[in-house]
Amino acid sequence: MNSTGAKNRRYKVQSVERALDILDCFSFQNREMNLSDLVRKTGLNKTTTKRLISNLADRGFLRQNPNTKQYQLGMRLFELGGIVFSSLSLRHAAAYPMSRLQNETGATVLLGTAMDDEIVYVDKREGKGMIRISSDIGWRRPLHYGMLGMVLMADLDSKEVRRILKKSPLQGHTPFSITDEDAFSLRLGEIRKQNYVLEHQEALEGVIGIAAPIRDYSRKVIAALGIAVTLGQHRSKKELDDLVARVKKACDEISHDLGYLRI
Repeated sequence: MNSTGAKNRRYKVQSVERALDILDCFSFQNREMNLSDLVRKTGLNKTTTKRLISNLADRGFLRQNPNTKQYQLGMRLFELGGIVFSSLSLRHAAAYPMSRLQNETGATVLLGTAMDDEIVYVDKREGKGMIRISSDIGWRRPLHYGMLGMVLMADLDSKEVRRILKKSPLQGHTPFSITDEDAFSLRLGEIRKQNYVLEHQEALEGVIGIAAPIRDYSRKVIAALGIAVTLGQHRSKKELDDLVARVKKACDEISHDLGYLRI
């Protein structure tokens, strides 16, 4: 057996495989099925199938029609599909503005969105400086982390902010990090008011972060775009103001492409 084949077999989890087999039974031609249909299609015994269906239904991946008692795909799959579609549309809309921003500034450009109370990095342009930003595409961090996280959290109400901070408390990544919840809430208010964040070494020593929100047709903040520059490269207020303007311009262009209308 080759190493690839051995690895694929080693990491397969039987219960997960069986649950996915159940979901794969559904199609445009077979949108509703009962327990017997799923037993027949999967080849699993009735007890195992019923247990897996119950777990999938509890998590929203399946639902049972109360009238027909037949099973259908659940709204959780629709939600996840929407996230994938949104991410693809977001990356497409952000591709040129991100590349232009990287060429204009030489900075690392990061694009992130919120998912399951975390920030997920969905695209990146590597900067030309000596410091490398380790937040690569697909990485997850606490939602309050860094410039992108603060922009995303600034759009939340105070109750949601408290819930997230209770779930994932603030951490001192550098001596300049905000770790007090009250001070952090005030910071979010400032970001909300000015529509961007300018942070000095709060996530990474020697790095300045500048980020702004991206909105879609619903007017909600769906993502944040930011640049990371080394502290020694851009120190004057004029230079920082110029970088802020460039970041906000890129975010406005992406938002416009996603259907946001400023009225």
